[in-house]
Amino acid sequence: DFQKIKRLARPRLRMISRMIHGTNSLLDVGCAYGPFLDGARECGFECFGTDIAEDAVDYVSTELGISAVRADFTDIDPETVFGRPRFDVLTMWYVIEHFSDLDGVLRKASELLPVGGVFAFSTPNCRGISARASITDFLEQSPVDHFSVWSPRIARRVLKRYGFRVRRARVTGHHPERFPGPGRGAGGFVRGLINIISRAFRLGDTFEVYSVKTGEPST
Repeated sequence: DFQKIKRLARPRLRMISRMIHGTNSLLDVGCAYGPFLDGARECGFECFGTDIAEDAVDYVSTELGISAVRADFTDIDPETVFGRPRFDVLTMWYVIEHFSDLDGVLRKASELLPVGGVFAFSTPNCRGISARASITDFLEQSPVDHFSVWSPRIARRVLKRYGFRVRRARVTGHHPERFPGPGRGAGGFVRGLINIISRAFRLGDTFEVYSVKTGEPST
């Protein structure tokens, strides 16, 4: 899936690039085997990565030649491991929901970004069609290591407390087959119509947040 995930990075990087100017440093938290970092480097970013999987970090470091370390994000000292105290961009793609200490993560994110820095992440959407059809099923089917549940509205409210202003929330993960009734087993025309409805009413099961640091976390 490396090349597929790398292609998915392109619209994300275009969005980030519109929010900042010039060549910038980027830290990808939960970088896995580095497809997003590889795409970001091709776009001119100075790239760094962290992950808790040793083999993934080894691959990013040795095969891709991108600086990466195995570390718990909330404990990382970027000055020691990367030789810099802050980054211009911080990203977490389907990672933030795995942290049990969300307060610590968001305070660390603020610490590692200057005012004007970009914090972007993706996560499941608790206002998508699956959760709207049955919030009980949605929660029961969520992996046991998902510790927080998000929606675009929740993200705006929570991030504001930590000094971030959401510039864009892009709903993704539109799956016509997850719609109750006609969505399951529907033909091409009906599937296409449901997909249009899903996008128009922001019913996708995942979403991406692009925010800018405007101040410090509230106490």
